[in-house]
This record gives sequence, C-alpha cells and structure tokens, in this order.
Amino acid sequence: MSTVQDLNPAVHWRHKIKFWHALLLIAVGLLVVSPPWFVVQPSEMANVRRLGKVVHPVPLSDGWYFKAPLLDDVDILQVSLTSFQVEDLPIFTMDSQWINVSVGISFSVPEAAVLNLLYKVGRSGGFDIDQNLRPVISESTMLVFSRHLAEKLPSEREQVVKELEMELSAALQRIFGLNIQDVQIININYLSERAAMLCDELKQMDSRPNPTAASH
Repeated sequence: MSTVQDLNPAVHWRHKIKFWHALLLIAVGLLVVSPPWFVVQPSEMANVRRLGKVVHPVPLSDGWYFKAPLLDDVDILQVSLTSFQVEDLPIFTMDSQWINVSVGISFSVPEAAVLNLLYKVGRSGGFDIDQNLRPVISESTMLVFSRHLAEKLPSEREQVVKELEMELSAALQRIFGLNIQDVQIININYLSERAAMLCDELKQMDSRPNPTAASH
C-alpha cells in the first residue's frame, strides 16, 4: 500500500508536465497562425479590423504594431509609386475605325485615400482595387480616342497622351483619391483594313527622305 502511495506524486507530476507541454504547443501554434504583432513597411500604410470593425480612425504608417490574435485582421496597402496596365482595350475612333489600345499608368496613394481604398472599394482589405481601376481607365481611354481620327493618331500621339492624362487624373482622383504621376500609351493596334492601310501609308511617308533636306 505504501508503494502505491509513493508512486502517486510521480504520476501526478507527469500529468502536470504533459498538461503544460500541451498548453505550450497550443501557444506556439497560435503564434504561428496568428502572431500578436505585424510590421508595416515604409512603402505601405495599414489598418486593423477587429471582429469586422475598423479599429484605428487614421491609417497606420510604417512601424511595428501589436494586434489581438484570432480577433484582429490586418489590412495593408501599398502607397508608394505603383504601375498598372490595361491591355488591348477595344476603341472606336472618330472616323469609325476599331483599334486596340494598351495604356499604362503610374500612381501613388495619399494618406487621405487609404481608408477609402481599403474599406469602400470592393472587398475589405483592398483586394479588388485593380478590378475597379480597369473600367475607369477603359472609359476615359474610349472618351479621349473618340475625339481623334485613326489616320491622325501617329502624328497626334503626344496630344492624345496629354488629353488622356488629364482625363485619367480627374477620374481616378475623384473616384479613388489617387495621385497620377504618369500616363503612357503602350501600344495601338489597328483592327480594320482601312485603319491599318492608313497607318502603313503614314509609316512609309515618315520613312521617305526629306527632299528639302536632300537639296541642301
């Protein structure tokens, strides 16, 4: 009987050790799955949702922050200069010619626009920003190119870029609060035979030597 009583403390301690080991494993698992901290890089801004509600009234700048494991979701948005392209937009020109246009923009996100982009554009967390930019860029591009003749596009390219930059800057600032830094027309493909023929003729004219220059 005394032997059994002597063994009971050892068994009790083994159970306690197993219990604390289990707690330690659970704690480590929680740290791996949902650590109580997060880092915002200098090129980013962020905010936190706790059980679906936004925690901070203003965006968090770069730094190291704490959060509640399992309760908080961290939303991070890149605010530094970002490039975005929309390729092969079908456009109808002023002279009824179909063309495909690829447009690229460079933009940055001011602090005042961060919460709007994170929580009022698409799904919470800024996941759908690209999908929402695309139709706005498409509409502005169609509007600008509808003012120009297909045969004049090579010679008026610089003017078209300026008009497109004005349209996109106004639209993307009004809707999303973005600061547009640069706009480029990456490519123009002529789809109709007449438009393609006019483009080839213009290219041939540009490649001919200037007779005035040759006489000198």
